[in-house]
Amino acid sequence: MTGKTPTIVVVGSNHEYAPVEIRERLAFSGEELARGLESLLAEVPEGMILSTCNRTEVYAVGTDGDDVEGEIFRWLHQYHSVPVEMLERSSYVHRDRDAVNHIFRVASGLDSMVLGEPQILSQLRDALDSAREREAVGPMLQRLAQDALTVGKKARTRTDIARNNVSIAHAAVELAKLELGSFVHVNVTILGAGKMASLAAKLLRAQGCERIFVVNRTLENAQELAVTIEGDALPMESLPDAIMASTLVIGAAMADEPILRPEHVRERDHRLWCIDVSVPRVISQDVGQLPFVSVRDVDALEPIHNGYRQRYASEVRKVEELVQRAAESFEHWIESRQGIVAINSVRQRGDEIREAELSKALRKLGHLSERDQNVVRAMAVGLVNKMLHQPIQELRNITDPAERAAVLRALGLHETDIAT
Repeated sequence: MTGKTPTIVVVGSNHEYAPVEIRERLAFSGEELARGLESLLAEVPEGMILSTCNRTEVYAVGTDGDDVEGEIFRWLHQYHSVPVEMLERSSYVHRDRDAVNHIFRVASGLDSMVLGEPQILSQLRDALDSAREREAVGPMLQRLAQDALTVGKKARTRTDIARNNVSIAHAAVELAKLELGSFVHVNVTILGAGKMASLAAKLLRAQGCERIFVVNRTLENAQELAVTIEGDALPMESLPDAIMASTLVIGAAMADEPILRPEHVRERDHRLWCIDVSVPRVISQDVGQLPFVSVRDVDALEPIHNGYRQRYASEVRKVEELVQRAAESFEHWIESRQGIVAINSVRQRGDEIREAELSKALRKLGHLSERDQNVVRAMAVGLVNKMLHQPIQELRNITDPAERAAVLRALGLHETDIAT
């Protein structure tokens, strides 16, 4: 970018702005994230995508005055075939300091459905790693994401917000217990074998479930999880048998299409409870139309988390203070970076003028010896350095962009001459 002040923009949609049926249309799962990043880079200089079960956020760096959020909205509309009007109703936009505050709150677990959830840190780290691998992030977004990860760690080590120790999986199990009353003599089918599925399975085993069936597209992964919980790993073609033998199904897989569909559910004489914590959802909505099945999605977990949020109100205030201090520190870094860029540009301009004038003078003084020419060169360097010393010192101490611009104008430089 050249000529303008850089700006940070985030466009996102989360559980507070959109129901799961919209969030799943905006999600980037698995290999879709890589394709999304490559497509995003055609629209913005720097970009990063954070996509979880409760949010999809697009972070970008542009230049002040550019319609960065408009570019992101148009890109999301084209990429996901979601109407722009729906996107605007279901999304939020933050710029600069507000964007910085937002990602720090996300990393700290303040903006999650699950207060203080630990998973968001690994999800943010994965988002940054994916963006780095595809060279989608530059100095600005890399520093922002790294600082967010640092704030998130501090929130969990310097406050008691982590004592909540509740995740989406915890909430799903708690909701299941409210529905069922007890897990004694209850068989469970887990769809998936990733982190969320693993945590849910371990929690259910600790709660005393009778049998746990792990069904996954990759049987080897299902077997690895089944060993840790003393469960049964089954291939996908055995899903109907697992469902028939179960009272509870937990959907915790990553898939673009529903895995559990009505044809997998045989008629039964006892109710089947399904809780889908995946986004996109892996349990078809049509399953919930069967008279003997009840289906809950991730949005049904929110009332459980509201109780935890009230209980930890004092810790929330402590984390908010951490976020504010970190945001101020990041702003100071941006200011110092812009000051360094301005100083380097002044020096570069001074060198260009010096070399141009030296070249003209030495052409007219061709009779001088090499030694005398070096004396002239040294004098030119000294003169330029002394003339620029005071302005450079001023630039080191200036934090106000308007003051910095005034100094640059006095030196014959304009913002269009400054490379950021």
